[in-house]
Amino acid sequence: MMVAQALSAIRNHARWPMWRRALGILFIAAVLTLIARKLGTIDWDAVLAALRGFDRRSLLPAAGFVVLTGLLYTQFDVLGCRYAGHPLPVRRVMAIAYVSYTMSLNLGATLGGAGVRYRLYSRAGLSPPQIWSVFAVAVTSNWLGYALLAGTILAAQLVVLPSEWGILPAATRLIGVLMLAAPAGYLAACAAWQGRHRTVRDHDIYVPSPRFALMQILVSAGNWAAVAAILHAFLHTHVDFFTVLGVYLASGLAGVVIRVPGALGVVETVFLTMLGGQVPHGLLLAALIAYRALYYLIPLGVGTVGYFLLEARGKKLAAGTEAEEGQRRV
Repeated sequence: MMVAQALSAIRNHARWPMWRRALGILFIAAVLTLIARKLGTIDWDAVLAALRGFDRRSLLPAAGFVVLTGLLYTQFDVLGCRYAGHPLPVRRVMAIAYVSYTMSLNLGATLGGAGVRYRLYSRAGLSPPQIWSVFAVAVTSNWLGYALLAGTILAAQLVVLPSEWGILPAATRLIGVLMLAAPAGYLAACAAWQGRHRTVRDHDIYVPSPRFALMQILVSAGNWAAVAAILHAFLHTHVDFFTVLGVYLASGLAGVVIRVPGALGVVETVFLTMLGGQVPHGLLLAALIAYRALYYLIPLGVGTVGYFLLEARGKKLAAGTEAEEGQRRV
C-alpha cells in the first residue's frame, strides 16, 4: 500500500492543471513577502548579541540532539530494508540513510531524499521495487510519528494557539483526536492483517506486524521530539519543551505546504508568529540561526563527504564484480 500510494501521488501530481500550479506559485510569493517583512523588523544587533551569549550549556545539549536525530532517522531505512527483505548490512543502510537525510533537509525531498536514496541503494544492489519500499516506509513512518505527537499536543491542549487564529479549544481537541486516529488505525490494521497480502488498487501489499508498526511510530516520534529539543536547548529559559515542540510541528506542516528547500524562511516565520510574544525576537532568531547551522549546514558537510565515499565504494564494488564475471567467462 505504501509503495502504491507513493507512485499514485507522483502520477496525480503530474496531472495537476496549470492554474493550480500558478496559484501555488502565487501563494509561495505571498508567504515569501511576509517573511521579508518579518525579517525587516528584526534588530540584528540583538541577534548577534544573543548568538554570542550561547554557551556550552546550550550548545552541547543541542549538538547531542543533532546526533540523536541522525541516529533515529537512519532507523527508518533500517526498518525499510527489513520490510523490503534485503540483507544489506545495517551499517551501510545507516550510512546511506544519513547521507540521504542531510541532502533531503537541504535540497528537498525529491532531489535529496528520493534521488540520492535511489542512486545509492541501486549501487548497493537493491531493485527499484525494494528502493521504493524503503522510501515508502520512511515517509509513512515520518508522518505517523508526526500525527502521534501533534495529535497528543492538540488533544491535551499542551500548546495555546494564537487567539487571532480564531480556532476554538474544542476544535483543536477534535483535530487532535482525528490525528491520533491515524497511528491508531495503522496499528489496528497491522494487528488485523499482519503477515497477509492485501490488494489495494491492483497492488499486492504485505502487511507488517504490529511490532514493526509500533517501531515506525516510536522512532518517528522520537525523531520529531529530538529536533524540537535542539531549538529548546536555546530557548529553555523562556518557553517549555511542549510549546517548542508544538510550534516546530506546525512549522513542519507549513514546510510541506510551502515547498522551499529546508523550509528556509518558513520555519522562521512560524516561530516568530507563534512565539514572538513570549521570546525576544533577537533571541528567537539567534536560536533559529544556531539551529540552522547545527541541524542543516554541519550535517550537510558530513553528508556530502559521506556521499562521495559511498560513491567511491560503489564503483569499487562494481569494478570487482565485473572482474569476477570476466574471470568466470575465461
